[in-house]
Amino acid sequence: DKTARYTVKLTMEVEDRQGLLAAVSARIADIDTNIRNMEAHSGEDRHARIDVTVEISDVKHLERVMKSLRRVDGVIDVERAGGRAPRA
Repeated sequence: DKTARYTVKLTMEVEDRQGLLAAVSARIADIDTNIRNMEAHSGEDRHARIDVTVEISDVKHLERVMKSLRRVDGVIDVERAGGRAPRA
């Protein structure tokens, strides 16, 4: 596969519940996306933050990843964490 790859960091606000990190990881893997790094931080308000760095091929791939993550039960919000978008 000679497709160019870009790394993008996403930040998710999620419910702090058992199994959510596994569900997020599985959803990313289900759409043939590689995870380069993942960190989870729990808060005191029953919410948590997950920072995940993924490899994408283009903007459409990034949009597909973000849309898919938003459909995971317990994910409240998904945002791109800074940086420049690859050109489509």
